[in-house]
Amino acid sequence: MAIKKCYFASANTCKGFVSFFDYVINDAKRVYIIKGGPGCGKSTFIKKMGEELLEFGFDIDFIYSPSDMNSIDGIFIHGVDFAVVDGTSPHVIDPKYPGAVERILNFGDYWDIDYLREKMDEIKYYFDEIEKHYEVFFNYMLGAKQIHDRWEKEYLKGMDFKKADEITEKLISSIILKNNNKAPKEWHRFAGAMTPQGQLSFYDVLVKQIKNRYIIKGRPGTGKSTMTKKVAKAALKSGYDVEYYHCSFDPDSIDMIIIPELSFAMLDGTAPHEFEPENKDKVIDMFECIDKDIVHEDEDPIKSIELEYIKELEKAKFIYRKIYELNNELEKYYIDAIDFNDVNALRIRITDTIKALKK
Repeated sequence: MAIKKCYFASANTCKGFVSFFDYVINDAKRVYIIKGGPGCGKSTFIKKMGEELLEFGFDIDFIYSPSDMNSIDGIFIHGVDFAVVDGTSPHVIDPKYPGAVERILNFGDYWDIDYLREKMDEIKYYFDEIEKHYEVFFNYMLGAKQIHDRWEKEYLKGMDFKKADEITEKLISSIILKNNNKAPKEWHRFAGAMTPQGQLSFYDVLVKQIKNRYIIKGRPGTGKSTMTKKVAKAALKSGYDVEYYHCSFDPDSIDMIIIPELSFAMLDGTAPHEFEPENKDKVIDMFECIDKDIVHEDEDPIKSIELEYIKELEKAKFIYRKIYELNNELEKYYIDAIDFNDVNALRIRITDTIKALKK
């Protein structure tokens, strides 16, 4: 049975738009890069192709869009190592080896240019408004991160780093029993992301087949990400491939790692991507490294900082939803201008070409 894998290769974070699409492209022998405006069918093209090839028997990675939880930014087709990606802003992707590896699919060839020129003023208005709103959005996200840093510092006051290091070293020695004696590979992605419609996480899909799952519980500043990075570093040093899944709020933080050869996953199981352990899962509670006589999390300043953080993040979410609404209005002009029959015909031709390669 073909395997469907879902994740994000980009996210709108407190540090702006962050893309890890290079890790998708670098694994591909052939890449189809789609260019075109909003609403011209890029996501539908990619999604339908992926679903058809999955049904045909290919293992497919579905790469979701952080700007719309129902949109797909790309697929990776295992077995033939093909990638089909949306190469337009904000994740602009241009050919590195034109023709030899990458081919551009220009959906602009199917536009009614005269119609779009007639609607120039309206189109420019929406593009400009979206740009302005993104600037406000990222300012709120940065503000939320600064508040979150203050929140973390309150827990750090009572943190027993020695105990955290002991837990980490014990864990590393229990899972990495030998050297793999090979050059390891690493990938960087997002397991979930904040979208205009809400948080979307693929933890369940990504760790479904993993045998050794470690769920980390804790609070801000209790070392969850630091522990995860140390385990990943030890695995790479011993020659094991590692999949890094970054935090979509703060991309410098790691929410999860997967070490495929060890069937091992370590993930942050706290909000907003809560993950409840099942029977064989192991739980690491980093709150045990906190001195409760120093840290009083049910009192101020922790409670007031937490509320301040929630309020600032809600401001960002409100603007994000406004961006989504503006983009939907903008898309209408391109939907009216595109010839979807030509787009569908192109999708069928490329899908049939890929099917023919299956051994």
